[in-house]
Amino acid sequence: MTARRSGWLSRQTAVDVGLAASTSILDLLLFSTVSTDRSGGARAWPVIAIAAVAFLALLVRRRYPVPVFVVVWACAVLAAPVGGMDFTPTATTCVALFTVALHAANRVAVVSLLACAVPALTSSLLEARSRTQDEAVVALYATMAFNLLLYGCVWAGGRWARLSRQHAEDLEFRRRVAAQEAVAVERTRIARELHDIVAHSVTVMVLQAAGGRRLLDSDPVRVGHALRHIEEAGEQAMGELRRMLTALRLSHDDEDLEPDVLNGLPQPGLADLDQLVGTIAAAGIRVDTRVEGEPRRLAASVDLAAYRVVQEALTNVTKHVGPGAAVDVRLRWTSGELVVEVTDDGRGRRPDRTFSTDHGLAGLRERLAIVGGRLEAGPLPAGGFRVAAVLPVAGPVASETVGERR
Repeated sequence: MTARRSGWLSRQTAVDVGLAASTSILDLLLFSTVSTDRSGGARAWPVIAIAAVAFLALLVRRRYPVPVFVVVWACAVLAAPVGGMDFTPTATTCVALFTVALHAANRVAVVSLLACAVPALTSSLLEARSRTQDEAVVALYATMAFNLLLYGCVWAGGRWARLSRQHAEDLEFRRRVAAQEAVAVERTRIARELHDIVAHSVTVMVLQAAGGRRLLDSDPVRVGHALRHIEEAGEQAMGELRRMLTALRLSHDDEDLEPDVLNGLPQPGLADLDQLVGTIAAAGIRVDTRVEGEPRRLAASVDLAAYRVVQEALTNVTKHVGPGAAVDVRLRWTSGELVVEVTDDGRGRRPDRTFSTDHGLAGLRERLAIVGGRLEAGPLPAGGFRVAAVLPVAGPVASETVGERR
């Protein structure tokens, strides 16, 4: 980051030096009589010194826009009287005016524009003095109009650039605020879902403990089974509590998330995947589901996250691709991970209108990070889109999941 910032500053410095040098030279060549001076350079040195002052001032125009404008304006006004020859710095004045219009407040910017009428008048008087009596009036008004138009256009360009920059910053601020609010809503929803899972585990523990207490003397074997179930439920509850705390621990580097509404129904999992696929298929989208490997046990929050990955991917297909698309849903089980992959061919009949906040995939990344997984998503080279999630597997016991559907 430091090297990148240093490189950016170096390029910015080079631009400032080049702009200051080119405008100062332009003023000397086009708006002075230095090139036609016949005094051997004796009269040119004061003019060159004034141009050098304007050059040095422009080097710090980004940091001190108003003081730099004052210095350059003074050079433009005093150049002819002090320099001893016709010299009306115009290019450097335009750069200083543009900088003030870009960075200064409205009142300061307007005063700067009005102040440019003085060098414009000075330049017009010098131009009129160099003309014949018949041409003097025309030269005076023509030069005055040209200078005022030039300064006005430069000032308007600076204000437009300022408004554009402020608009972009305002949009970025609103996006960040919306992202932070979405993060809070999403994590609250996840915490509620985990709360339901933990509450279920605790309820199982209480019931098993009550049953074991009643059978303590008459059936020790069943008491042992009950204690084992209590231990498993307790371990699951502790894991879900850790995930809940992670979900509630807000960070300043959160990405945009898509908030959903908790409907109070039992939380779905991979066992409900057939119903989800059937709903999507009814919308005219062909979905092929396949399972590879031996299904294994998943923590309840991980099972829910896997379902949400498929749900979000299929929902995006309906929104962005439309009926007629072909989707492949693959569940690949390994000894320590579950890979959920959803790909589409992108060949559906796109809906007439697509409403999307582009927060859904970021919400999935947030959810998967909480349960210890990761997400990859992006377009395919041949067309279509791919969403792939890797989730941790809790143990070797198979959980109820979707069978192969072709």
